[in-house]
Amino acid sequence: MIQLEKKPAFLVVGIARRTCNTDERSMEDIPAVWQEFFSINAAGDIRHQTVPPVMYTVYSDYEKDWTGEYSFLVGCGVDRLNDIPAGMEARQIPAQTYAHFVARGEMPQALLEVWTSVWQSDLPRLYTYDFDVYDHRFTRPDKKEVDVFVAVNPLKITQIR
Repeated sequence: MIQLEKKPAFLVVGIARRTCNTDERSMEDIPAVWQEFFSINAAGDIRHQTVPPVMYTVYSDYEKDWTGEYSFLVGCGVDRLNDIPAGMEARQIPAQTYAHFVARGEMPQALLEVWTSVWQSDLPRLYTYDFDVYDHRFTRPDKKEVDVFVAVNPLKITQIR
């Protein structure tokens, strides 16, 4: 059974890069964005962070679907978009309905397994904004968890249950 969740609009600021899954660029680009984010202490430069602080990865600006190019952003939730640091970008994620999954276990393998199952599914994806949530559960020494939210057309979900 697919768990659907309506999420309100929210804001994220972070470091982004265009990438693609089918040519395997994402296997290099995604870790590189994470590395850059931490190496320059980007979270320390992002102002107006939400409380409690939450990190996100945002997938957006899809060329067509998961097989084409898209933007990948690692960032922090913020409550307003002024004072965006140089070299960073903002995303305004609209209120949408999402299929909600939870990646549990060894990271990043557990997360990759969730996304692989999404790519192979017949979910009625919107290809607007998808995102992963890295909250306090991700910082555990073991039993790590990451929420995965995939934008879907809720009117078409009943057709695949």
